[in-house]
Amino acid sequence: MRRKRQWTLFLGLTLLPCAPLSTSPSQALAATAAAEQSIQVQGQAPITSTPAAARQAALNDAVRNAIEQVLGAYISSSSTLRTTDEFEQLQQRLIKRSDGFGRVTQVLSEQQQGGTYTVTVRVTVARPSLEQELKAFLTQKGDPRIIVVIPEVILRRTVPDPAVETEVQRALIAAGYRVIDLKQSELNTLRDVVRGGDLDDQARSELGTRFKADLLVTGEAFAQEYGGVLNQRGYTARLELKMIDLATGQIVFSDAYTGTGTAPTDEVAGKTALQNVAKTAVPSLPGALLGWLSGNGRAAGRTFTVRLQGVPNFRSLTDMLARVRASAGVNAAQNRQFDNAGALLEVEYNGAPEDLAQLLEDLGLKVTGLSAGEITVIYP
Repeated sequence: MRRKRQWTLFLGLTLLPCAPLSTSPSQALAATAAAEQSIQVQGQAPITSTPAAARQAALNDAVRNAIEQVLGAYISSSSTLRTTDEFEQLQQRLIKRSDGFGRVTQVLSEQQQGGTYTVTVRVTVARPSLEQELKAFLTQKGDPRIIVVIPEVILRRTVPDPAVETEVQRALIAAGYRVIDLKQSELNTLRDVVRGGDLDDQARSELGTRFKADLLVTGEAFAQEYGGVLNQRGYTARLELKMIDLATGQIVFSDAYTGTGTAPTDEVAGKTALQNVAKTAVPSLPGALLGWLSGNGRAAGRTFTVRLQGVPNFRSLTDMLARVRASAGVNAAQNRQFDNAGALLEVEYNGAPEDLAQLLEDLGLKVTGLSAGEITVIYP
């Protein structure tokens, strides 16, 4: 259950490659803001020697509290993952190294009362660094395979090259993810499906089965002219992005972004606008992935597919379902299919895949397969 796992992502987009462009001051500021989070927290420390030493200890305590708050935001308060010894040990390790993840940027108030020094401060937390640490921990909990398909147009004409894809790919590689390209024929098929809006339940299921994928990142990106600026063509771009659990159809993440770009020609200006809007969007993806893996995020209480093999009869299946429904953290459990090969269950659970797998083994089942969205078990 604790074997080491790799994250594998399949990318297939209809987007535009661009040469790297210099980052404007406003873009750099936006990127910094996306990478950091400012939190108001309180810190306390006993005065055992001097007030100055106690003050510094209280500031350190405030930083640790901020780190703990950001870390906990990725894990649902109802998730059983929070109560595991492994997660507690991870949290303690990160708190001990808090000086590398957060810094005090403003002291709002401070006071000595009795034998305690108390400070209220604003702490800026480096979220990407924390996400890297949490990602390394959660790769043991699942192995999500992700397909990215985002049709893109400029001036309502489909464009052949990948600007947004290039930016997403660059960001994922920089974050430590393993990126694999699909074959061109497979990309063309997926683009047609997404453009046509034909991703019904059957198509979604077939997509997950064919590519052994857990998640689909899709949406739409377009750019259009808004005017000229000092002999430069000005374009604005919009990117609508959503992440879908292929096993259940659950929307894990959904948001929309806008950006602009200028260049001497229409084509380059449009590509620049698309690249800039992608830079605005990509910082949201690692957090969304971590939240999905841990059973948190906008779709907290994830629905997992459980393939139950070797069920002797329907009565045994209904008895097992009743035991699953009565278990802590399970919101619902339904049978979707039952035949000679076994049963296909959907279990809505407030926790990570590994937690659900452990729960099923506690019920007497034998887990033989585990991914981020599906668990295979054998009836005893």
